Amino acid sequence: MKNLLLSRRRFLQLTGGLAFSGVGGFSYARSLEPNWVEVVEQTLAIPRLPEHLIGIRIAQISDVHLGEYTGPEKLLDAVLRINRLAPDLVFLTGDYVTRSAGQASGLVEPLRALTAPAYAILGNHDLWTDRADVASFLAQTPVRLLVNRGEEALPGLFVAGVDDLWSGRPDVRASLDGVPAGAVSLLLVHEPDYFDQVVRIDVPVAVQFSGHSHGGQVRIPSATPDGAGLWSRAPILPRYGERYPIGLYRVGQRQVYTNRGLGLWPLPYRFNCRPEITLFRLAREEE
Repeated sequence: MKNLLLSRRRFLQLTGGLAFSGVGGFSYARSLEPNWVEVVEQTLAIPRLPEHLIGIRIAQISDVHLGEYTGPEKLLDAVLRINRLAPDLVFLTGDYVTRSAGQASGLVEPLRALTAPAYAILGNHDLWTDRADVASFLAQTPVRLLVNRGEEALPGLFVAGVDDLWSGRPDVRASLDGVPAGAVSLLLVHEPDYFDQVVRIDVPVAVQFSGHSHGGQVRIPSATPDGAGLWSRAPILPRYGERYPIGLYRVGQRQVYTNRGLGLWPLPYRFNCRPEITLFRLAREEE
């Protein structure tokens, strides 16, 4: 964010020294909450949703950040939980690694255990390390990588994915090339603030699924609700994760959902912002 006196890392360091100064509070923020994964159930009401798509269920995970704070075993546990939820589709919205593309080797065995068709995009950390290497590990799994392209995942349901906004070349129009007439289009974008572009150019997308912000990772109580209706605020948010940092937002007939992520970065703390698996159910919006 511009004009901040404190970097995100420095703020979290200070928060760790103040808000978590007690032994119990520090242990909670360092050891308990980061591993206390929440399954969030969310209905997505979509105008004119075809009858045969009503009740379709989609699971989303994001920001695994394999590395010093998150190992493959945490991802495997999330995958097994997703399998028990029995979704029709699974979305993965980027940042699989933290410091090295080689960390993406930890994706292979967990993602091979997925039982539902899965689609993925890349995040800024995946590009900052080596996008080709991360993609090569994803290619060893059943997950379909979408970079400025899309596929009809189910009859009448098109899933598109764009390149990373921060360091790539996202092209939402290219990603929607070949959408069948009358199909509902869902868009995977790592950074949630790309939603403004989706709205501005008026592309036919019903819902955007994003991650990137980790929900702020540390959220403090607030006297007023934020844009997602939460009575808390994240004082520091990453670039392109400031306008839609957590949960569900709606602009006109379009919606964007920002998942809080599984992993941690830059420091291993979560407070009032548990890691998340989201389970969506598609519904038809009443007119």
